[in-house]
Amino acid sequence: MHIVIWGLIGLSASYLLYILVFYFLQRRMLFPTHELPVPDAELITQAGGELIRLPFSQGEFELAYMPPINQRFGELTPVIMFAHGNGNIIDDWANRVDYVREKGFGVVLVEYPGYGRSDGKPSYNTIKECMLKAYNWIEQQPQLDSKHISLMGRSMGGGAVLSVLSEKNPYAVVLMSTYSSITDLARQRWLPHFLVRDPFDNVSALKDYDGMAYMIHGKTDKTVPINALTKLLAAKQDAEHKIYSTGHADTPDNWHEFWVVVAQLLEDNRAV
Repeated sequence: MHIVIWGLIGLSASYLLYILVFYFLQRRMLFPTHELPVPDAELITQAGGELIRLPFSQGEFELAYMPPINQRFGELTPVIMFAHGNGNIIDDWANRVDYVREKGFGVVLVEYPGYGRSDGKPSYNTIKECMLKAYNWIEQQPQLDSKHISLMGRSMGGGAVLSVLSEKNPYAVVLMSTYSSITDLARQRWLPHFLVRDPFDNVSALKDYDGMAYMIHGKTDKTVPINALTKLLAAKQDAEHKIYSTGHADTPDNWHEFWVVVAQLLEDNRAV
């Protein structure tokens, strides 16, 4: 009997330590700024992009505007506002958006606070603040089509772009390997939901969105299990989607094919 009691005490102590470690280190795990690539602004400028710094509550954050390589839509340029995963910086994506730029789209790569050359610290609130300011910047540019702003987010970036839906109504949303919420990810790891500091509730964000949506996910994704896609599709039932036989980091397994589909969807559904 004493062995059972001491065993339960040991398990309880281990679990308490587990949740304490999570609570105090969750932002370090969610936003691993200590493991990010070294910034290289030349990757942006050599690809024909322009770096822009905008003020926010913790200093300045950065975005990169990658103009279209071919102007195909008249005077106004439709825009894809992109948010990367939590282990990237915007410089990593400078040479990966050429296809949609060749198809006439401008791309805005938005950096998170504390990432790359941006000031501040990442959190749900500061990321949402920067995403909204980036969206506002796009709306203020006379050469950009404010009626055709599409949001694209990969992994963590899905929650970043969806955070603006409480105040904005973008033309389209494209989600790649995106979680239903950080709270759900915590529950799957036996962590109390009330300890989550940055919930990023993407299901709630999508429920009232009436624009076009396209989602992709990997069937064997262990970082963000496939049931996240099921929940997102339940919230946005008219969304188009594709499931790959891949994991988290290797979805999609054919980037050219992915960009072709995205460009076609955004162009086919674009209002005349």
